[in-house]
Amino acid sequence: MNPSFQHDSSDTPNAPVGASTNRYIILAVIAVAVVAAVYLLKANMEPLQRERADSGADAVDSGSAGGGTVMDSAVMQDIMQQVAHVRTVLAKDSADFDAWVALGNLFFDAHMSAEAITHYRRALALHPGDLDVMTDLATMEREAGHPAEAVEILKRVIAVDSTHPQSWFNLGVIYSFDLKDSKSAVAAWRRFLALSPPSEHTEAIRKEIERLEKESGT
Repeated sequence: MNPSFQHDSSDTPNAPVGASTNRYIILAVIAVAVVAAVYLLKANMEPLQRERADSGADAVDSGSAGGGTVMDSAVMQDIMQQVAHVRTVLAKDSADFDAWVALGNLFFDAHMSAEAITHYRRALALHPGDLDVMTDLATMEREAGHPAEAVEILKRVIAVDSTHPQSWFNLGVIYSFDLKDSKSAVAAWRRFLALSPPSEHTEAIRKEIERLEKESGT
């Protein structure tokens, strides 16, 4: 399962992104079970990146954490051009938090988890405790095949803000699909549902909870 869960830059599509707004969760495919590609929409994406995330679900191949991805070469080239631009910003100011986040976001979009992790950690070294960056870092740790580390990061987010729905959602994903802990997955997803308005996404999670409870006989 490869999770896919705003910044207005009118004239400078390659400008570093700020940390002003939260991303929300997208279910790229809603099926009987939530085994489709699921990605957090990270905070602060460029308009171009948002369009790519919304329309590029076919670039993500479903599977377990760290599963393969297929990305169009033109999309990758665009991401790398933006990476080069952000690096020029950091060459002038290595303490630019927004630029480190932007690099993490770009490598997140490229499914280059190791690079995304490195840059998110650099951002957190400047602004420890940024919950949105921590949530994105957890997503990349999971994609890199480190579910236990992802859980610990998400628990730290929840310890600060127990009403952070993205973290509860992601905990459910990791517990269910990586750690095979259905009881913990159900508990996390119930917290997510309690914090989220009804939608097709919450209905998909509700059905997955029912499936897990039926399998476990609870």
